[in-house]
Formats: sequence, structure tokens, C-alpha cells
Amino acid sequence: MREILLTFVQNLLENNRIPVHFVALPCADVPWMDCGLRADILPDYAPDSVQDYLNQIREKTIYHLRDTFQCSYSIFRVPDSNELMICGPVLFEEMRPSRLNNIAARVRLPQELYAVLQGYYLRLAAFPVPAVYYSIFLTLGNALFGENQYETIYQDLNDMDEWYESYSQHYRSEGDSLMNIEMIEMRYALEAQLLDAVFNGNEAKAMALVSKLSSVALPCRLSDELRDYKDYTITFNTLFRKKAEEAGVHPIHIDLCSNQHVQLIEQITNMDQCHTVWSRITLNYCRLIRKHTLKDYSLLTQKIITYINSDLTADLSLKTMSEWLNVNASYLSTLFKKEVGIPLTDFVNHQRIEQAKKLLIVTELPTKTIAQQCGIPDIYYFSRLFKKRTGVTPKMYRESAARDHDLQQHKDVDFQ
Repeated sequence: MREILLTFVQNLLENNRIPVHFVALPCADVPWMDCGLRADILPDYAPDSVQDYLNQIREKTIYHLRDTFQCSYSIFRVPDSNELMICGPVLFEEMRPSRLNNIAARVRLPQELYAVLQGYYLRLAAFPVPAVYYSIFLTLGNALFGENQYETIYQDLNDMDEWYESYSQHYRSEGDSLMNIEMIEMRYALEAQLLDAVFNGNEAKAMALVSKLSSVALPCRLSDELRDYKDYTITFNTLFRKKAEEAGVHPIHIDLCSNQHVQLIEQITNMDQCHTVWSRITLNYCRLIRKHTLKDYSLLTQKIITYINSDLTADLSLKTMSEWLNVNASYLSTLFKKEVGIPLTDFVNHQRIEQAKKLLIVTELPTKTIAQQCGIPDIYYFSRLFKKRTGVTPKMYRESAARDHDLQQHKDVDFQ
């Protein structure tokens, strides 16, 4: 199955003129990676930093990288293999003359090499919808590594090109005023788009925007550049909190997510980590909003659902809920069914059984203990309710999940 998936993605990308290579580690010969561009324009180019980077690619991690020339690459280790799958270079915007001129100026390219750069871009594919491109790897990652069982890193590789670093420092200290205005306007536009993508829980779009934002120079507020970026990250964490609140996520979930991010931010020790944390925070808020958004419900229904999900062992009867909220029980029952589509009792039982299914798969706890942790202390009633909703007993459900796991492992061995 793994080979079928990889071949499918390879054919899909190559049909869109995006190069795909499978490279055995340790990686030594890499000029082909950028179609020979740096070898052509730099007489003594030695790609040691590229080789070192590829040799350190981690397992269960998909890297989406962009270089100084605005070309993107996607790289990951093939599971149970000593190979990397390297996809790219690809452009996410057509290389119009004005944009090409800006890049040539950024890297201070000599005029006599301008035609080489122009020819390079003519050979590359332009993928006009980055969200679709990134969703391909989101789907592939879930299939190869398991949903939420891998990391995605969006990173700029400007440190691989000596030209860019001098340009970046020049911009932050003496930059041309017109370029400053252009960069500030670009940053504000990207920030607004990013906040909108997070509000809608759109992971692919948000990740693409974070990657773009990482390449935009920030204003130099302090002499300590790292502190500048950490403060900027804290600000974004706060803005994401507000977006989650607007999306109807209860503060109990927002607070837990936000506090973890604050600790993560303070542990940053270099700029690469900073950009990685931006991606991680953005992804976490997208998933938080998708999982807990209650914006389409009334305030009463939001409170009920949040309370149920926070403690399945509590007394979650209609009578208790109505007394807690100080509203008429009949009114509350009618409102909840109208907005959610099922009676309150059915919703509570659904949440309890869903939690029980997870515990049966990921733990070895006795069924009686699981029933108690899901708020149903009567083991006989729990078993009847579980079978009614799933068609099998808790024991049969656990055994079936174990067989499916063993079968999948056997298939994986067959394909190795």
C-alpha cells in the first residue's frame, strides 16, 4: 500500500511538471536538486550545507521548504527506508518580470547572469493554488504515518544562500524607505489572511501563509533579534486566542492551548526554532477550532456541550443541566434538540460511547473501569448501551480493533 501511495503522488506531481526524486542517504550529490542553478551562477559553489541538511531530515516529519529564489520543496523520509522523497522545485506564483527583477536585486545577481536565472524559472512549474499542493502532503502524511502521528515543518532555507543574509541585515538596518513600506504592507496583508484561515480551521491555507510570512522581514524593535521574533510570536498567540473565541471555542480549551504555547515560545533558542513554533502554533489553533467550534449554537447550547465534554462522569441529566443554567427543563430540551439535532440524553450517551471506544483501543483498562471513566458505573447497562450503538459488545470491539491492527502490521511487512 505504501508503494502505491508514493507512486500515485509521484505521478500526480510529475504530471504537473514538479520533479520528484527518491534519494538514498547519506546524500552526497545534490546539484540536481535546484536544477543546477547555483552551480551555474556560483563558480565555486559547494553545496555542503544542503547535504548536511538532507542527511539530518527526521523520521515522521514532512518538510516544506522555500529558498531565496522563492522555489518550494517538500521532503520526507520514506517509512522503514533509507530514502528521502524530494519533491520540487515548484513555484506558487508565476514568475512575472517585476518579480524576477526583485529576486535578482535581492540576491545581487550580476547582469550577465540574469538570463541564466530567467531560463531557470522558465523550466519550473507554477502551482497556482498552494492550499491544494499542501493538502496532497497532508493526506499522504496521514496515510503513511497515521493522523496526527507526524510533524509538518514549514521553513525558509535562506541560510543556505550567503547572498540573502547580507541583504536581510541591510534591510533591517538601512533599508530603502519604499521597500520598507512594501514589506510592511505585505506583512499586514499576510497576517490578516492568516488570521482568517485559522478562524475557518483551514490548515493547508494557514500553513502556506505561515511559510510566506516567515520570509518577510520584521521591524527591528530591539537589538536582540531573537527576542523580537519571540515577542512577535507571543502577539500572534494572543491574536489566535481571540480568533478561537470568535469561532465559539470555550475559554477552557483556549486557555489550555494558549498556555502550552507560551511555555513553548520561551524555550526557543534560535531563529529556526522560532519559525517552526509559528507553524506548530498555527496548526494547533486550526485543529482546536475545527474540533471545538460552537459558533453556530446559542450560548446555552455552547455551555451544555462544553460542560459535557469537560467531564463525562458528572451528572449530565436534563434536570441537573436546567437547574445549573437556571432555565426551564422543557425549554432547554427543545432548544438543544433543535440546534444539535438529537435529544440531550442521546448526545450525552453518544459522547460517552465515543470516549469508551477510544479507551478500548488505546488502553488495556478493564471494561468496568472504562465504563466508570465514561460516566456509566453500571457495567451491564454500559454493555447494553455500547452494543446498541455499535452493534458489538465492548470485548468484541476491542478484539476486532486488535485484529485490524495486527493485519495492518502484516500488510506493512509484506510491502517492505
